[in-house]
Amino acid sequence: MSTTWKPFVSIYDSGFKKVLIVASLLATIPVLIMGTAAYLTASGKIIEEIGEANRQTLQQIQQRIDEKLITLENMTLQNAVNPTLSRFLSASDPQQDTENFGMTLTILNAMQVIIEDVDAVYLYRPDKKLVVSPNSGMVDETVLPDYVRQAVSTHPTKVWLDHKLESVLIRDDFHQITLVRRINTSNETPPGYLIVNLNDTAFFRVFSDMQLGARELLIVTPSGNVFSDRRSSLLSDEESEAFLRKVADSDAEKQLRIENAGGDSLAVNALKSNYNGWNYVTVISYSELTRHLQKIKQTTFILCLALILTSIIATGVLSKRWYRAIHSLVDLIRHRGGVAEGRTHKNEFVYIRNYFESLHQNNQQLEKQIEDSMPLLRANFIQKLLTEPYHPDMRERAEYYNLPINRPKFTVMCIDLDNMRGQTERDVNLFQYAVINITKEIIGGQAKGLVIRMHNGHIAALINHGEDERSTLDPKLSANLFQIAEDIRKVAESLLHITVTIGIGRSYEGLDRIRVSCLEALEALEYQLIEGSGCVLFIEQLKPDAASFSYPYEIEQQIVTNLKLANMVNIEALLDDFAQAIRTETLHHEHVRQSFAQLIAVSLRTLFELHPSGAQLHDYNLYYRLNELNTSAKIVNWLKTEVYPPIVGHLSSRMVQRTHSTIQKVLQHIHQHYDTDLSQPQLAALVSMPVSQFSHLFKGETGMTFSDYMIAFRMEKARQLLETTDVKIVDIAEMLRYNNSQNFIRVFKKMHGLTPGEYRLRCTKGQLTVVQQ
Repeated sequence: MSTTWKPFVSIYDSGFKKVLIVASLLATIPVLIMGTAAYLTASGKIIEEIGEANRQTLQQIQQRIDEKLITLENMTLQNAVNPTLSRFLSASDPQQDTENFGMTLTILNAMQVIIEDVDAVYLYRPDKKLVVSPNSGMVDETVLPDYVRQAVSTHPTKVWLDHKLESVLIRDDFHQITLVRRINTSNETPPGYLIVNLNDTAFFRVFSDMQLGARELLIVTPSGNVFSDRRSSLLSDEESEAFLRKVADSDAEKQLRIENAGGDSLAVNALKSNYNGWNYVTVISYSELTRHLQKIKQTTFILCLALILTSIIATGVLSKRWYRAIHSLVDLIRHRGGVAEGRTHKNEFVYIRNYFESLHQNNQQLEKQIEDSMPLLRANFIQKLLTEPYHPDMRERAEYYNLPINRPKFTVMCIDLDNMRGQTERDVNLFQYAVINITKEIIGGQAKGLVIRMHNGHIAALINHGEDERSTLDPKLSANLFQIAEDIRKVAESLLHITVTIGIGRSYEGLDRIRVSCLEALEALEYQLIEGSGCVLFIEQLKPDAASFSYPYEIEQQIVTNLKLANMVNIEALLDDFAQAIRTETLHHEHVRQSFAQLIAVSLRTLFELHPSGAQLHDYNLYYRLNELNTSAKIVNWLKTEVYPPIVGHLSSRMVQRTHSTIQKVLQHIHQHYDTDLSQPQLAALVSMPVSQFSHLFKGETGMTFSDYMIAFRMEKARQLLETTDVKIVDIAEMLRYNNSQNFIRVFKKMHGLTPGEYRLRCTKGQLTVVQQ
């Protein structure tokens, strides 16, 4: 072999080798040019996209936080129109009207417990300089900060306030976010104000839930306060103070700047909210944004360095290993997969070949893993499509996951399995998968769609429909959607023997409106509180009118009265009346839940008033459990079986003890003052009790009416006096408050069978044979 190749090798003298080396070195020039061009192009592109990417991120954060603020504002407005608060603000002397004060305190307590992320709720009467708080009761207005009272002095209808507390630092401080809502009164009394303090950490939970990595989020308010997520601090205090001051003073809706901090460039983006004028600011390291470009730069440098080193080493290699290298390269091209048998040395081409083969195998494994995980990845993406704000890249991802998006309209149905409480986890999963299969089959016969199980436990069906000759679904869809949902409900009931409730959102065009339809479908499910479970709820048919809502105060007071009497039978009937009263109103589903929450709060307050030191009767939070129940029927059944029986039992036991103690006090007074004029009203007043109630309790405890007991006790005293003293009968009658001795004699003979004189005579002779009664 060496003889065969010797003439060929001799051609490549040292001059040719030098030319080959120079050519290798020159080959690095195109690599450098291409790498540099790629780096500059990508760098310029990334700078253009920084603003858009950060702006989209900020817009999502701003939308979510604004939704929280708007929700809080709406719920505060619902409570602000409550006539109880208006009556309290109109009262000339609110401290004297204890009943109205208690109802007002109940409403404020329900708001503080039920509304998410609320720290404190106050009702403020500036004219009386009074503040009502669930925690402190009725206190002086000094409990409110000066900046809140100053804001109220301008008589706003509604105003958001923010104020930095304690710390003077730009970050790692605490803020008070306050909503002030005016409440007008029905008379000439000046208006009052509902004041709600919000926990500022609720804002940054939105940011942390999005998992945006090493970015810093700041919120700059028009008043110059800065809220921080307290996760990182990329800008120093000196650098941030000047920039954030510019942000607060600027009227621009969007701002993008590149700041230098500690030798690192920072991309700072700001977006102003149209709702309240807050500026949302994100800060991210520019090097973090361009780390992929740095990899391109490093890779280009390494490739060029490798080519140069290879050219230098080639001087000593080409003459000795040229044939073996070419042969290995041929093996690589032919995919022979290894060095020729008998060769013990590996050259650089063998390593290159092995590397590419390993890369190919890894790529195949990765593709298989992606293929195996495709159902889970697809379900996760659908979940994001239904619940998260829309991104432009979602359409490309929807096509990648092969979702039905060709038709113009989208509608979302949400299905809730009823009465699954008490079922095992295995049974719940089986029922859910069965309902998913039923839903797929029914929808598949009429339109394109897909069905998944959402993280919140509901089943969601996304239907894609519209102008398509292959679709049997009416483009208007309303009646057809309702029929599809009815078919799902009926089949589930007949095959699985369970009931399901289905909420239907409106139909919208475009992927960006799918989330809206899903939110409407979930909201429709909430109307189970009014309509009950096991039905189809179409958001188009649910048109709540908050102004028509009237809370059944009369039934509430009847429940409280029967609670004080420990009458569980009447309470159960009144709970049904209470539920029926709020169901017949045309109202929002939140009004139903708030009504039950207020009823619970009033009942617990009644328990506390009757027994302040009472033990905890329930081992869980009643308000949390209330929020878990999705129909008024379930709530009423829960109240009848779990909430009121322990309270009534406790009060009944306390009532028996209290009655016994009260009547014993009365009997002791009778025994000590039997020789004075005693009347039933006098003794009822002694124990601060109405005469009718006193009469009822006295007979229940002693088995006798008050008058019968007085006669029996006095006759017993008369018998003792006749036995042990020589007091005249006339004097005994007068002592026992009988103005006529004949009446005394008549009553005594009726009780003992003998006249007083006969009784004393027999006692004297030791011949007493009277049967004492």
